[in-house]
Amino acid sequence: MFIGFYSIANAVTLFGLISSVTACFLAANGNIKYAIYMLFLACLCDTFDGKIARSKPNRTPHEMFYGVQLDSLCDTVSFGVTPCVIAYNFGFDGWFDVLIYCFFIACGTIRLAYFNTLSFKNQGKPMKTFRGVPIPMSTIVISTLFVLTTFIPASVTVWIFRLALLALGLGFVLNIKVKKPDMKSGAIFLGAQILLLLILLIAGDCQAPIL
Repeated sequence: MFIGFYSIANAVTLFGLISSVTACFLAANGNIKYAIYMLFLACLCDTFDGKIARSKPNRTPHEMFYGVQLDSLCDTVSFGVTPCVIAYNFGFDGWFDVLIYCFFIACGTIRLAYFNTLSFKNQGKPMKTFRGVPIPMSTIVISTLFVLTTFIPASVTVWIFRLALLALGLGFVLNIKVKKPDMKSGAIFLGAQILLLLILLIAGDCQAPIL
């Protein structure tokens, strides 16, 4: 009756997309902290959807290919567009910032398209390394930057934002091998993200810039 392939893993992927879109609307209404929390929820979904999918060994090649495409399309919004929307609505909205956001999103999209190409080439076999920095890394970078805005004037942190997004965007497309995180490194990444969110929760409001 409907097109597409429906599974728990794909539902988790789509829930992550919905979380990131919600983050955009929250940011547009000035709720920056809540937007970051929803971005983290999208990151959690991205962390576990692949594990859930791989726990189903009877998937057809079409289902596997569809899952890869769906995941990357959602990641473009969640970890490419959403961080930029949050930063823009926070007040980093100059013409130079918009150029950086365009660069960041374009690089993230290139990285995801290349990932899909490699996945197709490897016929869905698990890859032990990534090419370029994985785009979900934007979650922890954005969280760290917004934690800084609770302690440092935004007129200073805006330059840290700009440099960080430029560096991360470049990292997306650099032809470097990044080891896929194992359970230990994944737990460390998750713990660091939770710690940042706790700091953001108890810290004062993010100081909007006067630029």
